[in-house]
Amino acid sequence: MRRLFAVLLLMVWGLSPTAHAMIHSAPVVIKGDAIKLITHYPLGMYRLFRSNANGKAVSIPFQIDEINDWGDYVLPDGGDITAKTGNGLFDPQDELSFMGDDVGPAVPPSDWAGIGKPPIVIEIKLNFPTQNQSGDNEGAVYLGVYFMNAPQISERKYVSFDRQNAEVMTSRYRYSFDQKNWLVARKVEMVRRGTETQPQREFVPLIDSTTFFMRADLKYFLTVEANHRSIDSQLEAYKIGPIRSIIRISFVYNFLKLNFELGMYTEVSFFSNAVFLPAVLYNPLDGAKNLNQGSGFYYGMALRENPETYKIETNMPRQKKTGFLDFLGGRPQSQNTYWITAASDDRILYMEINPSEEMRKRNSIPLYYQENTPGSEVLKRGNDQPKELGKSPVNLALYFDMTKFAEGEHNMSLRLFFENTNEQQRLASFKTLRDWIVKPRRVN
Repeated sequence: MRRLFAVLLLMVWGLSPTAHAMIHSAPVVIKGDAIKLITHYPLGMYRLFRSNANGKAVSIPFQIDEINDWGDYVLPDGGDITAKTGNGLFDPQDELSFMGDDVGPAVPPSDWAGIGKPPIVIEIKLNFPTQNQSGDNEGAVYLGVYFMNAPQISERKYVSFDRQNAEVMTSRYRYSFDQKNWLVARKVEMVRRGTETQPQREFVPLIDSTTFFMRADLKYFLTVEANHRSIDSQLEAYKIGPIRSIIRISFVYNFLKLNFELGMYTEVSFFSNAVFLPAVLYNPLDGAKNLNQGSGFYYGMALRENPETYKIETNMPRQKKTGFLDFLGGRPQSQNTYWITAASDDRILYMEINPSEEMRKRNSIPLYYQENTPGSEVLKRGNDQPKELGKSPVNLALYFDMTKFAEGEHNMSLRLFFENTNEQQRLASFKTLRDWIVKPRRVN
């Protein structure tokens, strides 16, 4: 199986954190290889701390996710496809994750009363290229190893997954899967600010539905169209952790009815205010040789509000129908990172796409589509049959020209970040997260 290229599996808005956010509110994911001087111990021996203003060690939520020899997450629930492929140790390929809200000062704890100082303590210092509102661009957490008498793990949880109702829930949003096809959303709602901690949260409709579409116009042969109703999908396995829930979704598609059965899967990480999607596109055809112009793929959604109510900025070209004189406008230059920001008075969405080197060489550039029509209007078009942009229930989408894809696998990653305030400093921090520097050192 291969990981599914699932562009824009969801878009959700998050609300800003309320507790001791020293640097920013983004999730932090660190490979074990970056802190390998403290790896190779059993997972249950680890605890994570920060220092408070008085130097006291404070337990903070974290999780360590195992990644097996095939590069897949070890997921214990919902199925056994990867459940037994881990070794129970924190290996270099595994991932340590925690929230930026819980990062403390880069000062090792001096007071371990009520906790017990671990025999091994590693400072994980994080240096940031941008400063927050307090002028800080450095912080740290402290990873400890206990060989016995480990203290209780922090009970705070940032995200959960309700399998029965197929919903991911955080204090910021509720994402509901379409159980007829797990690749798309039935709806996405935002938690109204100020009700995050209330027993009965208030939800604001954000996205009414999502869909995808593919048109493959084969040279000298036929044209085939498909959407999410053309594919059989299922939830294979999942993991519910305090920092993120990881959902593995598989699907099977009989490609172009040519007896080419395409089996794929995707692993999506849901954080309290972000979504990470490492993705791979497997293309069974060389687009330039086998497909006519007009062959393409998009993943889109019906935003409840008219997209024109947001201020949208992007470095992606605008999607448009292919024209005879398009060559006169020149070809846009390929870039390492593509991004889009949608902002209003009280929220910011930042999305980042990083295509593979092969995609950049072929000038496979994501295109941005926007239709200034409310979701209630585009939904009247229906989504049971495959439909091109402008005729489908979509007012916001990403589009890829399939003639620019070579045959084979193409790596790509998608990261989404959300805030409930229009602060340029937060946006700047999201754009520079790849420039963070992780410095581990033993402090005891």
